[in-house]
Amino acid sequence: MKELLQNLEEAADLAEIQNLIGRILQQTRDGQGKAEELRLFLRHLVFNSYLNDKLSTSQALDYLFSNIDQAQWNEYFGKAVEKELPSLVADLVDNLSDVSHQQLLRFLPNRDPQVLIAVLKQLNSYLEKGTESTRCLRGMRSASIMSDLYHLLGTDENIWKRRTPPPCCIDNETIQRLKEEKQIDQLPQAYETRINQLQRRDLRHSLAALDKGDTSTPQMVQKDYGKTFEVQTPLRLGISSANASDNHIRSKEQGGKTLNAGIELQMEGENEPTSPLKVVARRLNEPQLILRSRSMDFKADFEVSAKGDAVTQSELFFAYRRGGDEALRLVKQALVHTGIVATKSQDVLSDITAFTGGGGLEITTRSKILQGSGLGTSSILAAAILKVLYRLANHPLSTAEHEYPGLYDQSLLLEQSIGLNSGWQDARGAYGGPAAIKNFYAPPTEGLPAPQLTFLTGLDEKHFAERVLLFDTGISRAATRGLNVVMDAYLCRHPQRYAAMRESLDIHDRMVEALSAADYALLGKLATRYWQLRCIMDPDATNPALQQLFEAAEIAKVTEGGLLTGAGGGGFALLIAKEGKIREAKKTLDALRKKPEYARSGVVEYRLNASGIQLSE
Repeated sequence: MKELLQNLEEAADLAEIQNLIGRILQQTRDGQGKAEELRLFLRHLVFNSYLNDKLSTSQALDYLFSNIDQAQWNEYFGKAVEKELPSLVADLVDNLSDVSHQQLLRFLPNRDPQVLIAVLKQLNSYLEKGTESTRCLRGMRSASIMSDLYHLLGTDENIWKRRTPPPCCIDNETIQRLKEEKQIDQLPQAYETRINQLQRRDLRHSLAALDKGDTSTPQMVQKDYGKTFEVQTPLRLGISSANASDNHIRSKEQGGKTLNAGIELQMEGENEPTSPLKVVARRLNEPQLILRSRSMDFKADFEVSAKGDAVTQSELFFAYRRGGDEALRLVKQALVHTGIVATKSQDVLSDITAFTGGGGLEITTRSKILQGSGLGTSSILAAAILKVLYRLANHPLSTAEHEYPGLYDQSLLLEQSIGLNSGWQDARGAYGGPAAIKNFYAPPTEGLPAPQLTFLTGLDEKHFAERVLLFDTGISRAATRGLNVVMDAYLCRHPQRYAAMRESLDIHDRMVEALSAADYALLGKLATRYWQLRCIMDPDATNPALQQLFEAAEIAKVTEGGLLTGAGGGGFALLIAKEGKIREAKKTLDALRKKPEYARSGVVEYRLNASGIQLSE
């Protein structure tokens, strides 16, 4: 048995592993397996390097359980599982193993509550010993596991008659209360919610480690009182994010890769492409706060003045925290983020007058595209708002020399603070430099992801515009939903969806090579495969209407392939026209408007923008 276990630990072939499983099972049936050896069998099977690398652990377990029935498994391995499963799950999290915890639960077919509770306790013991970052990031995967465990444990009320759910160091007040009240059925969702909270906590912790320690209250200077400040920005044309590898936890644990470009858009009725986003701010002589949003799909206004009750107006200001005032939540939270408005202010106007030296403040945001475009709109708008507020406060991040990367890291934290699960590439797509097209790589890190930036200066940008089409599907989508689905697939290491993530990293590198070589035919094929992988990771990223862009014969005649930018589900599509077919491709796509599902669609002219976020005063 000892030799077989050693061979199992080192085996690098699925057939060999299956053979070893069969021989170990036979020796166990013959009474040759000691308790410690049976536990080692479980461990070597789960953590075999070959199975992890090839994402084949599930196949090995399929073979195992096809050769032993549940009664025999419990008879021979029940005690080994009881002793070993808690530490296996904790080590799975600690080692960042590419094995789903659902596979480990197959060792426990009877779902013994005592063992499941022991797993919960072991996860807490593991997390308690970790650093702040460990508690947050490994806590995210642990929270995903705990959600599933409490779903299993919530099916039988008798389990908790004499037990209380064990505490965990990542629990928030809501989870603590639910445990005290034994509301087990609500714990799975509470832990799902906790995942994004832990990510934001780690992002905040990572940013704090870079903080210069300036805790002074922001204040406008008198020489700026009569000025009007305007920020104009391009949007981000996302060519690849290796399918959301720029997510905070994925970047920190495995590294992230993105390829994007800054672009200006020419919308219907315009003569040329211009900056899609603008933010204008100015000091008012009278003590008041005026916020305006003027976007393509909505308009909103909010005002606070000395005529109203301070507490009531402050409650209305913070209505976005209770799910209201979606249109202005980004600019409101930016005022809090920059310290201009106190986090729990009871008198928002007093905070504004203190900042402006007795005056007021007017901020107007303008966007000429729909929300949910897939072009990084909310992230770049967050960066633009912060840039103008930092300029009002004379903060270094408003200056060109200090803008990168600090402004973009802060905009990510701003979005996370209102529940938008964006990645670090979204706002960075608007960063300017020697070329509009940028390739980023963020290596794995214990701290804040620090993407290394390479501008594709050797690329003929005119040729790019002659081959790469931008098509507005006219269908809006919710990016956060898609990103949460992808993160769930990452945390639980879902066999098929996680394999698609793995392949996406390779496809990204090949897309960069194809674009750098101006091989647009290959780029189109790779983009199509990229999109297929996205749909494996998140099936709701597409639908029959959207698939027409990649499967309809008339479109295939004039394009090499393509993808939807951003999280999918709608928004903008990037399509590669065949050589010399750009006009025919545009005509074919515009004809889609005749179909009800594409009634608001159309090809959008664009211009690459290398200048980035621009502030004028």
